[in-house]
Amino acid sequence: MEKQKMEERLIDDICNYIDYLQGDHFGYRITLHQTENHVGTYFYRFLRYNYHDCQVCKEIKNFPRAWQHCIDRQEKVKEAAGRHPILGTCYAGVTEYVFPLYAISGRTWGFICFSGFSQNPEASMERACAAAARFKIPKDKLVRAVNSLDRDIPDFDTLSAQAAPLQNMFTLLFHLMNPEHDISASNPKEAIYLKMSTHMNHSYRNPDFSLKELADKMNLNYSYVSHIFSKYSKASFSNRLRSLRIEAAKKYLEYTDDTVSMIASAVGFNDSNYFSHIFLTETGLTPTQWRHRYLEQK
Repeated sequence: MEKQKMEERLIDDICNYIDYLQGDHFGYRITLHQTENHVGTYFYRFLRYNYHDCQVCKEIKNFPRAWQHCIDRQEKVKEAAGRHPILGTCYAGVTEYVFPLYAISGRTWGFICFSGFSQNPEASMERACAAAARFKIPKDKLVRAVNSLDRDIPDFDTLSAQAAPLQNMFTLLFHLMNPEHDISASNPKEAIYLKMSTHMNHSYRNPDFSLKELADKMNLNYSYVSHIFSKYSKASFSNRLRSLRIEAAKKYLEYTDDTVSMIASAVGFNDSNYFSHIFLTETGLTPTQWRHRYLEQK
């Protein structure tokens, strides 16, 4: 219970600090990326920080192919920022600072963006026009959006100092939320099962994740992993995987305005129609009905 209280207090501190930096005094546009698999069931607390609120990004989000391209590039951004913070301009013309979020091990488990700038207005406009042509976005909308970007880019040293508390708090949160640092098992087989659960929590969003892939990740025989999972889990692997995905989908429906198709992709379903069918089977409601019920009860 004390550990849970510490986690919740730390998450409150992170959210309050982000809100402070985004407030009237600084007015930064801050987003968090690639952290979902490392903050356990608390991932929904950070969903409101997953999307840039600059006008360019709002326009991009209205076009699924363009938006998916943004999502697909996040892994490369994480890899680049993992070596050191970077200042760059995205394919749609938005300039942003990117700061890595490290685990105690030194691995990069996510990144923070300070966004909404234009370092070179002419280059930003060229990229926006290219994006409009590539993804069939009305050019006039993106042009207006690019013209609204902030050309007053903050000093790197100042921004680094302001980002450091966020980086440090996330390093602590990642440590608290990683069960492998605090496994309490009665025997070696149960310890293996707990590590399997950790891997599932980190990987269920991958649509290709399977029991075989889990066995490969742990360098264990498939049959042995299957035996261990059956011994300690109350549900089959497929049912447990489906449950993780549906529970995550509920939070996306409740805390974002993402389309059903976007949510399906975010939680590990390749087919949004199949996702809707599974969601209805598991909850008795369609995804849209679930969202409407939540909003009515809020």
